[in-house]
Amino acid sequence: MKIKRMALLFSIAVSAAVLSMPLALNTLFFGDDLYDAVLAESLGVLPVSKAGRVMPMSSAAADVLKSVGGRASAKIGGEKMSATKWIWSLAANPEKIGSANIIRTDNKDWASMLKADGRYFSYDEILKNYDALYKAAVSSEKTPRSDAAGNILNAGAQYSAAANALAVCFDGLIGAEDSIRSWGDAVAEAAKELSDADEKKREPDSSKLVKASNYLSRLKYIADFESDYSNAVLRVICGSDGFKTIAQTLLQRPPDPASVEIAKEYAKLRDALASGNKPAATEYLKALVSQLKQQGGVNFFKLRVENFFNLFDPFLGGFILYALAALAFSASMAWRKFSPPLRVSGAVFLFLAVVVHVLAIMARMYIQGRPPVTNLYSSIVFTGAAAALLGYVMYLKKAMPTLAISAGFAGFVSLLVAMNLPYGGDTMGQMRAVLNSNFWLTLHVVTIMIGYCGVFLAGFTATFRLVANLFERGRMLERSAQAARSVYAILCFALLFSFAGTMLGGIWADMSWGRFWGWDPKENGALMIVLWCTAAIHARIMGVVGDRIFLALAAFGNIIAAWAWFGVNLMGVGLHAYGFIDGGWLWFFIFVILQASVIPLAFLKILVEDKKDTAIN
Repeated sequence: MKIKRMALLFSIAVSAAVLSMPLALNTLFFGDDLYDAVLAESLGVLPVSKAGRVMPMSSAAADVLKSVGGRASAKIGGEKMSATKWIWSLAANPEKIGSANIIRTDNKDWASMLKADGRYFSYDEILKNYDALYKAAVSSEKTPRSDAAGNILNAGAQYSAAANALAVCFDGLIGAEDSIRSWGDAVAEAAKELSDADEKKREPDSSKLVKASNYLSRLKYIADFESDYSNAVLRVICGSDGFKTIAQTLLQRPPDPASVEIAKEYAKLRDALASGNKPAATEYLKALVSQLKQQGGVNFFKLRVENFFNLFDPFLGGFILYALAALAFSASMAWRKFSPPLRVSGAVFLFLAVVVHVLAIMARMYIQGRPPVTNLYSSIVFTGAAAALLGYVMYLKKAMPTLAISAGFAGFVSLLVAMNLPYGGDTMGQMRAVLNSNFWLTLHVVTIMIGYCGVFLAGFTATFRLVANLFERGRMLERSAQAARSVYAILCFALLFSFAGTMLGGIWADMSWGRFWGWDPKENGALMIVLWCTAAIHARIMGVVGDRIFLALAAFGNIIAAWAWFGVNLMGVGLHAYGFIDGGWLWFFIFVILQASVIPLAFLKILVEDKKDTAIN
């Protein structure tokens, strides 16, 4: 009992350290309260509208960095920067940041031409080689090189949009605040000159109009660019008629006084940071937040929740805890002497991982104001959480370590896949119109995802049992039978939700597309899952297969579910292929090969079996 208590306290302490690690690392490496304060006001909490979603600055900046370089932080001149500090540094010191290697390409030819450090190069190199990149991108001959050129130009466009997001500086002027004041004076002077000329019936003095014309050309150029790349643009001015960019705000006629004042506060912030005056920047931040609150329409509490979510990174903590849980339960099967304390530790790790995973999904739902499944990323984290929760509940009931291992592994793999999806950055982006429709779609997606979780949990449980059979000699048949009973129950659960989810999908399809069923690849995949679960269950009920063959059937179900879930999206065809994923065939086939390699274990002859197992057989 004392050992179990010590194991409990140890595992709680380890879990606390793991969960606080992302926040601690963010504080250690990027610890600047002006940019990334956890509780107080910071630049990272300022509201930004990007691609139709209002988010904190920390999310918008991370989205840009991940899109252009695949990382949520930057390293400039040996200094590690958070995404928030990077984007403000870009506004304050564009020359220094522009020469930093933060944009990524995997094409070796372009990496060499752009003088990349490994796979990373600077925005300045894009400007130097723009003509060559553009010529390759628009070439009628589509090659990996031309595709890479297009991706590089797109990354450059996102970088440029971020560079103009927080301030506009005119050449020859001191800073952003001076630029806004000079623009206002130039417009007023030009308007007065035109009015006087009209009143006196004379030609206006063109010299008095040149300055305004030059400023206007610069602002129009930025506004036209923002119009061409609307989804990449960061809109930071919250006005009575929605969010606008700095350029749009300055061009607006008649000008909105409140929006112009917000633009001025952004300019003061930029100039203070450019001069290194952080105390002044802090005061300007307070004034800016006050003005934004007066405008209304911005939920600062929700922004703080998302900013904290970014800093805390609960999925990373859950990812590590799931791994520790699976390892602890696996060790408990290998070392029977230490089994009790290892199982206690594993149970704590698994419980806290599930709790954190579920709470993180609930936080995402609050931030988005939407159901838990809106894109491939959210479907993966939701399914992993559901599988882990189901596996944990069944472990409490059955006390089978393979169930706990499967639950931990399902959660671990789901978060691993989610973290490595080829997403630009914002995993909470707006839903496509076809997906943002009605109650039936929400019910369909959530239900069928729960069905997927059951299939994968059953498959992983069967897989680990078949692998364990290689190393266990005593009671092997008994344990296989016990695992088969649990897998059978899970598959029944999976069949219920998969069938219900498929039917609900048909109802939604009839409402949206005018037909209940159209043999779409995704629909066929859902049908394959239902049919395979039905076949496996009936094979066991009718005594056609024994326990180990039944486990092999359940393990093969993982391949069916993986194809129905990922495979059809990799194909990029059908009404359900909403561009969720590009590439990934390699990892898909690796999973299939690994999963298929386990199935023959069910047919291996066990050389040594104890008498009790023989009697049971």
